[in-house]
Amino acid sequence: MNVINRLFFLFTFSGVFVLLFLGCTEMHRQKTLVRKVSTVAGTRNDAWEFVGAGGGGAMFFPAVSPFNPDYAFVACDMSCSFVTYNRGKSWRMFNLHGPVRYFVFDPCDSNIVYAKSVALFKSSDRGKTWEVFYPSPSEITGIVAKGDHAEEIVVTRDSVEKEVLAFAVDPEDSKTLYAAIKDDKRTIVYSSKNGGFNWKMESVLLEPSLKIFVDPSSPRMDRTLYIAGASTITVRKNGNWTVNSVPLGVVRINEYTGGFDTAKNTFIIYAISGLSYFNPKGDKSGIFMTDDGGKSWINQQSGMLKYVFPGSGLPEWRCIAACAGHPETVYLSYNSLIIHPDSICFGVAKSEDYGKTWNLVWKDAVTKKGNVFSPNFEGGWIDERFGPTWGENPFSIGVAPGNPDICYATDFGRTVISDNGGRKWYQAYTRKKEGAGWISRGLDVTTGYNVVFDPFDKQHVFIANTDIGLMESMDAGESWYSATYNNGIPQNWINSTYWLEFDPDVPGRAWAAMSDIHDLPRPKMWRRQSVSDFTGGIVMTDDAGKTWKPVSSSAGEAAFTHILVDPSSGKSSRVLYACAFGKGVFKSCDGGKTWELKNNGIAGKEPFAWRIIRRKNDGVLFLIIQRRSDDGSIGTEMDGAIYRSDDHAETWKKVLLPYGTNGPTSLEIDPENPQRFLLSAWGRVMPGKFAPDMGGGIFLSTDEGHSWKQVLGNDQHIHDITYDERNGTFYACGFNGSAYRSNNKGVTWKRIKGYNFKWGKRVVPDPENPEMIFIVTFGGGIWYGPAQGDEKAIEDIVTPIFQRK
Repeated sequence: MNVINRLFFLFTFSGVFVLLFLGCTEMHRQKTLVRKVSTVAGTRNDAWEFVGAGGGGAMFFPAVSPFNPDYAFVACDMSCSFVTYNRGKSWRMFNLHGPVRYFVFDPCDSNIVYAKSVALFKSSDRGKTWEVFYPSPSEITGIVAKGDHAEEIVVTRDSVEKEVLAFAVDPEDSKTLYAAIKDDKRTIVYSSKNGGFNWKMESVLLEPSLKIFVDPSSPRMDRTLYIAGASTITVRKNGNWTVNSVPLGVVRINEYTGGFDTAKNTFIIYAISGLSYFNPKGDKSGIFMTDDGGKSWINQQSGMLKYVFPGSGLPEWRCIAACAGHPETVYLSYNSLIIHPDSICFGVAKSEDYGKTWNLVWKDAVTKKGNVFSPNFEGGWIDERFGPTWGENPFSIGVAPGNPDICYATDFGRTVISDNGGRKWYQAYTRKKEGAGWISRGLDVTTGYNVVFDPFDKQHVFIANTDIGLMESMDAGESWYSATYNNGIPQNWINSTYWLEFDPDVPGRAWAAMSDIHDLPRPKMWRRQSVSDFTGGIVMTDDAGKTWKPVSSSAGEAAFTHILVDPSSGKSSRVLYACAFGKGVFKSCDGGKTWELKNNGIAGKEPFAWRIIRRKNDGVLFLIIQRRSDDGSIGTEMDGAIYRSDDHAETWKKVLLPYGTNGPTSLEIDPENPQRFLLSAWGRVMPGKFAPDMGGGIFLSTDEGHSWKQVLGNDQHIHDITYDERNGTFYACGFNGSAYRSNNKGVTWKRIKGYNFKWGKRVVPDPENPEMIFIVTFGGGIWYGPAQGDEKAIEDIVTPIFQRK
């Protein structure tokens, strides 16, 4: 396996459906189970905790406090960020409306830190709460969420979108700030002498900036600045501005790092270039160093190339990080380092002499005899289950500014720490329960679809995940194992489990929908690859998941996303329905042994069948078809749809959608009033940068879908609606940082306070305690907390306009 060519997947949890049975077993009539979940001190500011093994998704941009290396931040591309105060023993998630691109500590005040997300935010209490810093709150008129991922745009009075590309705080004065700000037309360097209340334009840059470095030895009133871009370094020195080029032959620098060398009284800047994960087109390769702001460069990669087997290709330099206070020490993430025809290495190298010589302080290897972990690496459940190639080498490294021996590294699914200069590395996302599975430390970066409870064993729980496959708990959700290892599930199906359904009457029997295609129904997946090429199938177990066997050969390969059991059918010959994304609806009348396509009446050649629902009182089926357009159009063959079948899927006919809506996502039927439907939908993109999406939200019908009324419209991106029969409560969740509950049959909805992860997918009531719920997310793990929310929860963002309503 060539690691550099590996496909990028967002390692996320996919969830599984919870069955609530009217005819409970004796076990369910026993004393209510007290569920144990991740309760590591400091994981939240409120009553919410996490369920899962931790990690599991790509993490970036670790930043270590200059005052205390135990205090650090990590970002995630799935919209959440994390802070630790105890060197990774526990983490607290927080949300700033989108992925954070960098953190900047105030070098003079240990309480202040900045983070750039949809705006530039500032925390004055070490990351506990945040306020918007730029643009000024007085200039912000609103926030608009648009598109498939409900990406948020800050709307200002002048209707100009401004982005702080790079930011720096003066090393001796917290009120002196520097920012490179890009508007619609250009990138400008600004400075502020009063903590950001006023900004002075300094210079227009030739290109967007990546980093701002401040030379601490320069005059305090006239700092020397280095503004690094992809192809230039712009320098302000002695009040004059000059532009230096990147090394000759390099088109694009992939990353910069740097620091001030006290002994030499010189500011050192490093840069890397070449073919890499972040530069797939390739470029001239190099590990460059400059001590004069880019006037001259030295390529230091020869010290790494000595490890390369003669005649082999150049390795990838993925990221680089220097110690800001001791820049002679620099760490380098490398990949595809061929040290022998039988061995490809990847990991981290370290130099203590400005890159002249390098030591491979973390060296995983892919060999013909198998994959080998670096002997100084202490792993977690990801390593135990998938081996070293799953996490790969770090995307980002953050070195403690005052201690070159301490660094944090992040990769496809892990945060890893060394506190002795790379002699030993240990993971910081999970912990092992003695004699059991793995428990999250609060750093959860996984996507889910549901949580499933074994109806015959309340200690037995599954989470169906994207990218890491099915996970299993034998202690009511406290600790977790992988549930896809050598147990009959085909290797090319283990990536994603979209659904798992237990037989309500037969102990141990269940079916699961599996696929190698992750993150459906997000359009990025079917834009990237034709649905005709999607792989996956249905597997069945008769021993509660100890072993599985594929049962869908008659249906062919497809990305199966849902399974429905008809409980009125016989136990020995269950009637099952399954949704295949791009193929339609399949039906089995023999418990899954054989399948037949049932698309009569469904429009289109490749229907995006997503979910199928059975009305309990009469067995009528309803089918959700996802739309296959994301351009805002409506009234075409690309629209999503709801279909109804009154004859057990033999024929289908369309159900009217609300006016202006073509993106249905889920349908819930009130069991106490079967003509009463609640529909969730995804909004359509409207023209104009600041125009909100329309056609999404929650709709209510009291006449089986003949007419609809919108009952929640401020959130245009609702993923799922669920229902708890025990107390008649409806729940909903979506991509605008909120989950909701309704106690009046869906007429009105109240936000569940404390939950604020940007991309939510499904609320699952705890079958053992109706006062508790699970919230399954797209990239933020499984949240667990009070069904009515936590009214005392501390908001992550205290600026009112950014608080969810």
